[in-house]
Amino acid sequence: MKIKKYLSILLVMWSFSGFGQKIVLEGNWKYAVAEYRSFSSSLFNDSAWQQKDAGSLLLKKEELGGSKGYALLRKKVIIPSTFKPELRKTGTLSIFLGRIYQSDSVYFNGRLIGSTSSSDIKRNYILPTNDIQWDRENVIAIRMRHWGDISGLETGKPYIAAAPPSTVFVLNSDTRDEDKQVQINGRQIDYNLVVTNRSSIKTGADITAYFYDLSGKQLNSITKKITLDTGRNIARFTYKSPLPFIKVHYKVSIPRYTLTAGWNDAFGYNTVVYRSGQAVIADKVKDQFIPADVQQQVIKGWLGDRLRINEEKRLLQVDENAILAGFINRPGSHPWIGEHVGKFLDASANTYRNTGNKELKIRMDRTVQQLIATQLEDGYLGTYSPESHWTSWDVWSHKYNIIGLLNYYSLSGFKPSLDAAMKSGNLLCKTFGYNSGQKDLIKAGTHVGMASTSVLEPMVDLYRFTGDQKYLDFCYYIIKSMDQENGPKIISTLNATAGRVDKTANAKAYEMLSNLVGIVKLYKLTADQRFLTPVLLAWKNIVEGKLYITGTASSFEHFKEEGVLPAEDKDHMGEGCVTTTWLQFNYHLLCITGEMKYIDELERSVYNHLTGAENPQSGCVSYYTPLVGAKPYRCVITCCMSSIPRGISMIPLFANGTMEGKPSFLFYRSGEYTAMLAGQKKISFNMTTDFPVNGDVSITVISAQPSKIPVMFRKPYWAADFVIKVNGEDQATDGKEAAFIDRLWTKGDKISITFKMPLVLLNGGKSYPGNIAFQRGPQVLAYDQSLNKTELKSVYINGKDTTLTDASNALSSPWIGMQAYFINSYGEGLKGPIVLVPYADAGQSNGYVQTWLPVKKD
Repeated sequence: MKIKKYLSILLVMWSFSGFGQKIVLEGNWKYAVAEYRSFSSSLFNDSAWQQKDAGSLLLKKEELGGSKGYALLRKKVIIPSTFKPELRKTGTLSIFLGRIYQSDSVYFNGRLIGSTSSSDIKRNYILPTNDIQWDRENVIAIRMRHWGDISGLETGKPYIAAAPPSTVFVLNSDTRDEDKQVQINGRQIDYNLVVTNRSSIKTGADITAYFYDLSGKQLNSITKKITLDTGRNIARFTYKSPLPFIKVHYKVSIPRYTLTAGWNDAFGYNTVVYRSGQAVIADKVKDQFIPADVQQQVIKGWLGDRLRINEEKRLLQVDENAILAGFINRPGSHPWIGEHVGKFLDASANTYRNTGNKELKIRMDRTVQQLIATQLEDGYLGTYSPESHWTSWDVWSHKYNIIGLLNYYSLSGFKPSLDAAMKSGNLLCKTFGYNSGQKDLIKAGTHVGMASTSVLEPMVDLYRFTGDQKYLDFCYYIIKSMDQENGPKIISTLNATAGRVDKTANAKAYEMLSNLVGIVKLYKLTADQRFLTPVLLAWKNIVEGKLYITGTASSFEHFKEEGVLPAEDKDHMGEGCVTTTWLQFNYHLLCITGEMKYIDELERSVYNHLTGAENPQSGCVSYYTPLVGAKPYRCVITCCMSSIPRGISMIPLFANGTMEGKPSFLFYRSGEYTAMLAGQKKISFNMTTDFPVNGDVSITVISAQPSKIPVMFRKPYWAADFVIKVNGEDQATDGKEAAFIDRLWTKGDKISITFKMPLVLLNGGKSYPGNIAFQRGPQVLAYDQSLNKTELKSVYINGKDTTLTDASNALSSPWIGMQAYFINSYGEGLKGPIVLVPYADAGQSNGYVQTWLPVKKD
């Protein structure tokens, strides 16, 4: 009778694994695509759930039913007491699940036994011995988070077996952060390896600590014998390093299990004396706009505050250990963990150029050296285990590493940074191509290969910095691969559809924009017109039908049909990575063409969605930043957490610069700006303004040497009554987009600029018919429920007489920002006037934000 009961719950298949016998979890599993809080309990009733055979636990699109979120699996299993000898082999049992898409949490009899956030890691979770109900039902329950068209277990049938020694003994380091981060030259430090024994069996171990310099040369080694008790065991190695930076490799040998394991760590940093690294290949397309030397700029006021917040509350708070962990000890904790360190270096290099922050320099120097120390001999610089190299997001992560290393090199001239970038580039060139033995680049990345082909951008820069022809050849290989049968066909589709980005590849916005940035840079390098035409078509298509009023794009990370711009929490709109890459795209087009339409889009993003995605109070970042709903700020590491700081760090690159050799004012803000002129001459200005509070700007020439030069002043598209005076005299401002003043500029000249910022009512369009939004100057305004104390169901508009009055007294600490406005319209259910604030400021106190407002006319 007991045998029949066993078979009714589980088809038990005994076989021999590498370490002994195993129980294969045969038969049907129960699954659901809804979320149930108590689904892991043995008392949960799953009788209404659908069934899936153990050999095919991968749920496809049709089985997920279009759901975005969770999929659940349950299985009842009887573990016979005759299996106890397997338990005694290593002191515990494991459940082996293979790879799971995407992240998972696994429960055994209601207790969480493990979770993993990467689909690239094979799951192997230890079963709590005391929770095993021998000869009775046990419940295995799996919650899987997915964001694509598949979820579940990749291949093979799950099974239970003796836990392999490699999972019984868990390695980690326990050296103090302050010891890891200081220069360690001549300092005696305790280097601690923690070995956690997850079984009840004690055993002996030999542990050796090897110490290396940055080049990989061994400095010393120390060996110890210890007994591994149940729980945490610390092996302490005391060593006085002769160098300010070392890498440590721990080798653990456990004779009882013939187990050898390793663990890495890195400590300290060499101080780098910065001498900028220069490109050796010039672009064939000469820039019309050349950014001001950010070292010659001081940005104050509203923009300056946002730059300072980005530096102090975001970049200086990044967890270095977390972004490096997946390199130091592979594999990383999730598929794209490898992209964060490159993004951090890129943003930090831009920021350091502008501020010279000493603490930020230490962080960059330390991070670069620890990253370089993890590079494998063949140049590999990813976060995957060997069997998973060049899958999923591996090429993508190499892209960002090369970007970060090259920007750091251009800032510092630190040759090992360039060398590491070249080694990675060489490996890419060797690995991918059409020759025998090479891999297909399209197959090495997601989203129809767009993730992997986006490595085009840093490969262009590698050629610029080295002049090595193979990097340029690889760029052309990338372009050719796009048009393979399995490729994204970016250029050909954009040409054929007049730039319809929603009809190109799978319309994934971030990856496509990343490719477009690379194609623009290849055009600059080669002057090949076939690379410029499609990106201009794409830009036009995005602006005319894919762009939100706050300067971002994408819903559920994809471009939608023309005018379809859903903007609420549930729509996952405005991915932060898309905002930043859209900013980069416009920046490069501005440099190439000098056209003001690109600075218009840069301004739209900067004053709205870019800065609105980073909380000025905490520095936390929202992955998606809705126009309607609470901004979901978080401080955990995500792709957008790393991207938004990059975008903000770019602001000094286009606030000012020279347009066709003319000093140009593109953003009006307080601070200083120095323009470099021909013949090593320069002219410097001091700007004072409360913009964007008002449109009054005062500029004083502070350079000592008189300069006869035209100076350009941008006339923003939203500005009215634009007036310029020099030393009290009116100047001609006939140009549609800019005013040019050509004169002999001398020290003390006074320039005054005034303009009005009329309130503009924006139509809700296809997605929000009958709704309006308010724009004042470059800023979109929003209703923050925390300031108004109630929900706004609709707004009454008083015809054409809608005006704003100051409501800054409605703001109080800890609110950051000085702008708030009463509007002489009124809201349904409100007792007082409506308070609006800039969208970039809204939501910082977790208030519900409404940018699109339903209208009821009088």
